[in-house]
Amino acid sequence: MDLNSTLWFVVKIFYLIAFLLYVAFGAITVKQTYLMTQTLEIGLEGLIRTFAWAHAIFAIAVFVIALISL
Repeated sequence: MDLNSTLWFVVKIFYLIAFLLYVAFGAITVKQTYLMTQTLEIGLEGLIRTFAWAHAIFAIAVFVIALISL
């Protein structure tokens, strides 16, 4: 392997780590949203949970796409 391909491999690994952190953020968001909706009752709990789950699913999809394409 030459220097250029080694450098790109390292960049790809960093991107995958960043996307994995994004997936972790999505999971934490779902957990925090669950705890928040248990504490506060404002009438929009279902909508807020839906957005949190949509964000988590989007984060997982982005990670899978990055894993496949990189």
